[in-house]
Amino acid sequence: MKPWYKKWWVWLLGIVALFLVVALFSPDDDSASSTRKPASASSAKPKQQKKSLYKVGDSATIDNMKLTVNSVTPTSDIDDDISTPKSGNQYYVVKVTLKNVGEDEESYDSYDFQIKSDGNKTDLDEVNTKNDDDLDSGDLAAGGHVTGVMTGQAKKDGQVELIYSPDSFNDKHVTFKLQ
Repeated sequence: MKPWYKKWWVWLLGIVALFLVVALFSPDDDSASSTRKPASASSAKPKQQKKSLYKVGDSATIDNMKLTVNSVTPTSDIDDDISTPKSGNQYYVVKVTLKNVGEDEESYDSYDFQIKSDGNKTDLDEVNTKNDDDLDSGDLAAGGHVTGVMTGQAKKDGQVELIYSPDSFNDKHVTFKLQ
């Protein structure tokens, strides 16, 4: 009988195990390219996000989506006095345009937006019966755009901001000063 180290299948298992160990502990192409990308992305970021706070009428690009806040209308009535804002709050009707500036289809949703006032962030999910142009959700083809309105409530006084975060799995966002 041959010793264990002279059997062909032992050597085959050893080679397969060696390949597995090398594959597990060596960087793959995706991680190697992702380690190179931040250098080029950091040089591209200042071009896309020069400011940290944009104003109404400005455009900002994040994750292949160009966002323009077209207008903001503060109001206390969005549904013929059926509902009223909380005490000290008012409604903000925000009209935005999203444009896909990338090469692939991009998704959008009105829940990618929040309104912030006094450190409190809330969704723009008020039902506005005086408006028939709500921003819903969908997909934009490359070069496609959509314009819609969202309504939320926040404090009457102080700074009010619109925050757009297209990807809930990271912290990237753009902020627009509404008031």
